[in-house]
Amino acid sequence: MATVLCKVNSGLAKAGLRPITTNNLLFYYTPMKGCVAYSALSIQVFTPELFQNFKFLLVPEYISLTNACLLNTMTGVGLYLYSRPHLAQATPRDKLIYCGFGSVMFNLGSMLLWALGRTVAPESPLLRTFVGAAGAAGALYLGRSYVLYLDSLVKEREE
Repeated sequence: MATVLCKVNSGLAKAGLRPITTNNLLFYYTPMKGCVAYSALSIQVFTPELFQNFKFLLVPEYISLTNACLLNTMTGVGLYLYSRPHLAQATPRDKLIYCGFGSVMFNLGSMLLWALGRTVAPESPLLRTFVGAAGAAGALYLGRSYVLYLDSLVKEREE
């Protein structure tokens, strides 16, 4: 088993990614998966007809694509926030509350904006798909920039 993990880690290193560790799985790869799910969720809200006959490989049929993506995005955002330096001094209980709140507000706020945006978006599925993907990329960029700014304030205080 160790040799398989070593081969995987060397392949990841060649690709410029982090090795497989518990910490990296929780706070690097899960948020990365959340970003992919966030993008899929955005496109699904803007262009639901693209996913009408979508079949999951490993997810039961009674779980919708929206719910599966939302679960992944909330988990990814929550774990990303949990690992950030600006929350390092918070108690684990407070970190959990802040991360849960931040994740819910970011994701459900995004869904509300996308639903409103869909009402004024053009009728073309191609354009709505582009608007959805661009909206997700923009929100992820803005959210990450905000968190990095908060982290920089903590570093300035320490100096």
